[in-house]
Amino acid sequence: MTDDATTGSERTLSRRTLLQRAGLAAAAVGVGVGGGLAACGGDNETPGLVDQDINAVEFPPLPPTTTSVTSFFTRDEAQTVDAIVGRLIPGDASDPGAREAGVPRFIDTKLAQFASFATPTYFDPPFAKPVVLPPGPQDAPTKAIAVQKSELPRYGFQGSSTPQDAYRAGIASLDAFTKKQHGVRFVELDEARQDAVLSVVEAGKAGGWPDAGDFFKLVLEDTYEGMFSDPIYGGNHGFAGWKLVGYPGAQRAYTPHELENGPQEKRVQGLRDMAAMNPGVPQDHVILPMAGTRMDPNMDMGDK
Repeated sequence: MTDDATTGSERTLSRRTLLQRAGLAAAAVGVGVGGGLAACGGDNETPGLVDQDINAVEFPPLPPTTTSVTSFFTRDEAQTVDAIVGRLIPGDASDPGAREAGVPRFIDTKLAQFASFATPTYFDPPFAKPVVLPPGPQDAPTKAIAVQKSELPRYGFQGSSTPQDAYRAGIASLDAFTKKQHGVRFVELDEARQDAVLSVVEAGKAGGWPDAGDFFKLVLEDTYEGMFSDPIYGGNHGFAGWKLVGYPGAQRAYTPHELENGPQEKRVQGLRDMAAMNPGVPQDHVILPMAGTRMDPNMDMGDK
C-alpha cells in the first residue's frame, strides 16, 4: 500500500487500484447485501432485517455513525477498525472515504446483530484449499477440499471460528505485532507506517501471526460491503461509495438505451427512497421495496 494521505491525485490512484481489486462486486453489493443478511435469519437465530415483512421505508433506523457507542467492539477495538478502514479507502469530509461513509459502524452493527453474517459460512471442515488447476473428483475429503482458485470466492467464510472471533483475535494480533515492531498500538502509528504494516499483514508476513492475511481479507471484504451496500444497512452514508463508482443505487427500471449505455442522469437513491409501486395492494411475498403494502383489514374499499 502507498501513502495517499495528502493529495487528491494520489488518493484517486489508490482508490482506483482498490476498486479494480474489488471488481464488479463492489457495485453489485448495492443490492446484494440484503440477500446476505436475509440468509442469516433462522428459527434459532435473530432474524435478519430483510426477513421482516415490511416496506423498505419502515426499516428500523440503525445507530448513527457519529456516536462513539458501539454494539460489539470495545472502545480500543473500534479505534483499531476505524484506523484500518481509514487506510483501505482514505478520505476526508470533502471527499469521503470508508471512515466518513460509516463503514466502522456498518461492521460493528453486523457483528452485533448476526451470528454469522458471511454467506455462505463454513465453520467445520473440510475447508476449501485453493489450487490453480481444476482439481477433479475428490474422494470424501475430511480436512481440506481442493477448489480452483478462481472459484474460491463462492465458498464464503472458511474457518472454525466465527467472524466475531476472527475480528477479536485479529485486532489483538495486529496490535501485538505493531507493539513488537514499533512499541505502540496500530492506531498510534502515523498513516505511512499504518500503510506499511497493512502491506505486511496483507502479504501474510507478520511473523508469529499465521492468520494475518486472512484477517486482512476479512476486513477488506467487509469494507467493500460497508462502502458500497445500500445505506439502509448502516454504511455508504450520503451515497459516498456509489458516487465514487458512478452507481445510481436502487432504481425501479432502466430504459433499453440505459441498459446499453449506462444510467442517464438518474438521481442516486437507496431502498428507503423508493416508494411502493402499488400502494394498498396486498402482497404475499417480499422483494424490497415491496411492490405494494399490506391492506388494512378495516379499510372500506367501497365498490372497488
